[in-house]
Amino acid sequence: MASIQHILVALDFSESSRYALEYAELLARQFGAAVDLVHVVTPLTAPMPAGFAPPFINDPGEAHLVEARACLENHADELRSRGLSVATLLVEGSPLESILAQARKRHCDLLVLGTHGRSGMAHILLGSVAEKILRSAPCAVLTVRHPSFKSKG
Repeated sequence: MASIQHILVALDFSESSRYALEYAELLARQFGAAVDLVHVVTPLTAPMPAGFAPPFINDPGEAHLVEARACLENHADELRSRGLSVATLLVEGSPLESILAQARKRHCDLLVLGTHGRSGMAHILLGSVAEKILRSAPCAVLTVRHPSFKSKG
């Protein structure tokens, strides 16, 4: 029988990732697993047109890093107050590569992440980090769809 001892939760602080965190907490309780919370800061490496700020690219400035660290620690403190073992990771780089690298480095049994429910042109232009993680992860992956995303089926 598969055992889950170590869960990595990718957080971008969206409603989707907060919802995914609820699932991770449930599973961590069920299996007695440790939880790592990871947030990836993606630096802007190329100039963007005026007024264009893709939602997946963060300002890697000091203020953003301080805010991201505080948000990670707040989530961790909430989980710790409910008896879970939690570590936080703030890394810089590509979300896809950074999340996969942390899953490998930390020997995670399960990776949990929220999906944004993009489709059509947004999916084509932005791609799907979740979809790429599903194909390349070194462990099981749970993607969690926020209830506000309606199925088109």
